[in-house]
Amino acid sequence: MKKTAIALAISGLALASVAQAAPQANTFYAGAKAGWASFHDGLNQFEDQAEAMGTLRNSVTYGVFGGYQITDNFAVELGYDDFGRAKIRELGKTVAKHTNHGAHLSLKASYPILSDLDAYARVGAALVRSDYKGEAVERDHKLQTSAVFAGGLEYAIMPSLALRVEYQWLNNVGKKVNSFSTDYRPDIGSVTAGLSYRFGQGVAAAPEIITKKFAFSSDVLFDFNKSSLKNGGSEALDGMTAEVANSGLANPNYNVAGYTDRIGSDAYNQKLSEKRAETVANYLVSKGVDQANVTAVGYGKANPVTGSNCDTVNGRKALIACLAPDRRVEVAVQGAKTVTM
Repeated sequence: MKKTAIALAISGLALASVAQAAPQANTFYAGAKAGWASFHDGLNQFEDQAEAMGTLRNSVTYGVFGGYQITDNFAVELGYDDFGRAKIRELGKTVAKHTNHGAHLSLKASYPILSDLDAYARVGAALVRSDYKGEAVERDHKLQTSAVFAGGLEYAIMPSLALRVEYQWLNNVGKKVNSFSTDYRPDIGSVTAGLSYRFGQGVAAAPEIITKKFAFSSDVLFDFNKSSLKNGGSEALDGMTAEVANSGLANPNYNVAGYTDRIGSDAYNQKLSEKRAETVANYLVSKGVDQANVTAVGYGKANPVTGSNCDTVNGRKALIACLAPDRRVEVAVQGAKTVTM
């Protein structure tokens, strides 16, 4: 019984892990994010021009995204971001500003770290509009493609809602060349946190413990007073194992109980019931059931189902026929099954 409880607990945990995995294949998701962006490279040239000049590299960034989960661990994602802005300052006053926004398309690959936590990476391209304006810079804009690289962690708060933390790198944003700037193409790194809603996930799939009971007349499985399977007995047991296999139970446990009628001594009936239960258990193991998942117990003439119905029956043959329901083998099959609510 203790082994059965442990096995069922393990089965339940395994099914729970499956239920909390990454988004299901062939589903969509959408979300929003916000964080902090920082410009890298390209700004030093302005700071070097004069002591009084400086730059502000950091700003807020935000965006929306949506994706299609092709497989459990592979998706294609489309997003639109305000990538952030940089400012050039002189004597404490902003004299020029560079802002960026645009759409990006990327492929996203995920790897499960825990049952509800994935690490992921994205690689793709962004179509970025860069706007330049200010006192010392001619008002202008550029529309140019930049490479996008990102990596992060995604945690499933529930099957339909996930939290992600991400670092994104936008390579060579825009291109500005004039007397004030020389080949100005900065990179932008950003750290964001976001939430995504996964469509079609439903409520968490929950493991349910199910017990199926089978009762076999000993006269079907055995000859009278015998404990070896007779012709046709194996076919009855094969029907049971086929039904269990098609029921979707994970790692089921088989509890086999043998019973006899009241004819004969208690010791003889106890021994016969044990042998018959063991015969059935051994047959199940021979058909591929894990031996650790099978228990066999004999109960002798205990728990008769005929009650007092046969008390007035005369003659041995008539009594044997009347007590036939007491001669039986009962099999309780118990296992976990995932039920989506």
